[in-house]
Amino acid sequence: MLLRERCWLWGHPEGRYNNEYGNTLKSRMTPMECCLYLGIRNTFMVPCEWEVSQRQYNKAFKTLRSVGWGYNVHKSCDSGKLEEALREAADFPNVTAVALDDFKSRNLYKNYPLEELHALHDRLHNNPVRRLNSWMILYTFQIGNDPAEDAAFQPYMDAFDGIILWTWKEKDVHLIPEKFELFKSQTPKNRRMMGVYLYNFGENKRATPEAVQWQLDFCLDKMHKGEIEGIVFHTNTMADLDFEEYEVAVRWMEQHGDEILPEL
Repeated sequence: MLLRERCWLWGHPEGRYNNEYGNTLKSRMTPMECCLYLGIRNTFMVPCEWEVSQRQYNKAFKTLRSVGWGYNVHKSCDSGKLEEALREAADFPNVTAVALDDFKSRNLYKNYPLEELHALHDRLHNNPVRRLNSWMILYTFQIGNDPAEDAAFQPYMDAFDGIILWTWKEKDVHLIPEKFELFKSQTPKNRRMMGVYLYNFGENKRATPEAVQWQLDFCLDKMHKGEIEGIVFHTNTMADLDFEEYEVAVRWMEQHGDEILPEL
């Protein structure tokens, strides 16, 4: 499989972060446009508390290889949203996944009973349409701080098909190698991907081209070694603002996107 076929966008409604997180410019790029711009074949669509039509976005995503829908676990992840995703999957064969965002943030997962999570997982796997994979978002700052906390959270990680590891603040990028080794030890049976921020949301400012380049090269090495299956790029909502860090990602994909990766 080509590397670009293992890459995803973490997509939001166009304009979602205008005038937020330190950005004062106006973006209009849609998630589908950003997939074309980056040269990648998959997207997670994450409404981020905005009301959107899943069907309209799924129509726009028709030519993508895979589409997942992402929900904020403490605000919008309810059975109605998941059932809507399943109904949409019946009409759009490329809808393949659901992701739970901010799952461990502020320990809100403790209000999500483990048995409910297993029921969600079972519904995604066993339904009249087809199996959808479940993904969880995890940040490097959320692991490796307290062994007892990591142990208590492990059953929740085990309940997902895959985990996507992100680094929230660019100042913590240097910790990625250490955190990744811990991440591997915590996910022996999970699928793995890594997320790369093309805007430094964690510190309310632009990312630096050097940090983006380093993270992409780190992920490239792990993909070729089979330790992760893909990269998730964040996000379309600054992609048309002439930021050099986005151009770094475009050039990187032009250089590596057609490399053949080992089968997992």
